Amino acid sequence: MRTSLRMAALLASILTANMAVFAQTNSPMPGQPDASGPRSADQAIQAFLVRQDSSDCTNSNVGATDPSLVAGTILLAREPDGNTSVKVATTAAPNTTYHFSLKCVKQLGDITTGDEGEATATFNFPTNSTGTAYAFEMSAEGAPAGTNYQSVQVRF
Repeated sequence: MRTSLRMAALLASILTANMAVFAQTNSPMPGQPDASGPRSADQAIQAFLVRQDSSDCTNSNVGATDPSLVAGTILLAREPDGNTSVKVATTAAPNTTYHFSLKCVKQLGDITTGDEGEATATFNFPTNSTGTAYAFEMSAEGAPAGTNYQSVQVRF
């Protein structure tokens, strides 16, 4: 229970900070017009990271209905430069390096957890490198079954 409360607190603080950054990104500087307009709801979304060993390329059978399997959150934002920003917050195995991948496309980088299993990371990828539905995977090299994570399906 203690780990769940820590994870909830970590995720809440990260999401609050991320939403503040997104709001600042969308606010014009004083005296400057906002040429891009406000970021619309279809440009920023949240997805959950769920303990599940495998799925298809778009994670069509991954759901976040069992809270005990949710291990993190992913905040995605489509940026004006043609990239998608991915901010990950997770609680997984302590002191472990996980490969974080845009599923069936490419590895985005690594996430290393601390001694309490908590980690955050930020990645970017070209928005046009995916179809309308896509997903993420987080796995440790050589990890046994039951220790891989899939995102719920992402659709903007």
